[in-house]
Amino acid sequence: MITLTTDFGTSDSYVAEMKGVILQLNPGVVIVDVSHHIEPQDVAQGAFVLGSVRHSFPKDTVHVAVVDPGVGTSRRAVLLVTPGALFLAPDNGLLTYALRDSQEYRAVARSATFLDLMDVPVPLDCLAYGLSNPDLWCDPISDTFHGRDIFASVAAHMSMGTVPEEVGEPLESLVCLCIPHMQRNGDTLMGHVVQIDGFGNLITTIEGNALSQNNVGVLIKGRSIQGVSRSYAESYGLLAIVGSHGNLEISVKDGSAAQELNAQMGNEVVVEFLSSA
Repeated sequence: MITLTTDFGTSDSYVAEMKGVILQLNPGVVIVDVSHHIEPQDVAQGAFVLGSVRHSFPKDTVHVAVVDPGVGTSRRAVLLVTPGALFLAPDNGLLTYALRDSQEYRAVARSATFLDLMDVPVPLDCLAYGLSNPDLWCDPISDTFHGRDIFASVAAHMSMGTVPEEVGEPLESLVCLCIPHMQRNGDTLMGHVVQIDGFGNLITTIEGNALSQNNVGVLIKGRSIQGVSRSYAESYGLLAIVGSHGNLEISVKDGSAAQELNAQMGNEVVVEFLSSA
């Protein structure tokens, strides 16, 4: 199985060209479109979407992600092999969530700030390779469409049994975005808005399982929300809810929290555990 995540949209031929390359090499492979509507060149959004779907697919699925503002430059094209899946992407931060829970990531992120680019050592249970074997690429290749000519072609070869060692040289580190984990300070949790979905919900880095009680106050952009709702229909106006990704979200019933708050990626979110007295 091969999944595709891109910022190519569906009004042009780009996605179909990638699928055509794959199907020429492996006509029987299953191709799943995750999304082709990542905001143009928005690596952070692409990384989040890719990270959100990786646990929903069978083991050894090949995930291809192409949000590539550096196409044609010296940025590397890479393969990441994890215990659960294989990822093909430009080395620009798209693979952040595949490494974010590792000790290596957490150690580097301590000295970085939100969305900084940082080199993260490849964890011991993973392998990484540069895509430097032209025998697995299309011929000729375009300087502006590596999604078709390199990533799609390599994915097809891997779906037919090409082993990771054949794609190119081993790598010791990969580029990741700094997405800090939530921080706890006494009765306070601090996190960030890490994604704004198509409904305008603000997905945060605050883990839902840390909210052991509903007697909390959520602070964002000068607004306060009391308690955590169990459904979008429970409240009017702004509400806090643990969403399907397992993290705290800020929402508006029948509306957009992003518009209501004029919110952006990286906005700080604070949760205060309140006294029951």
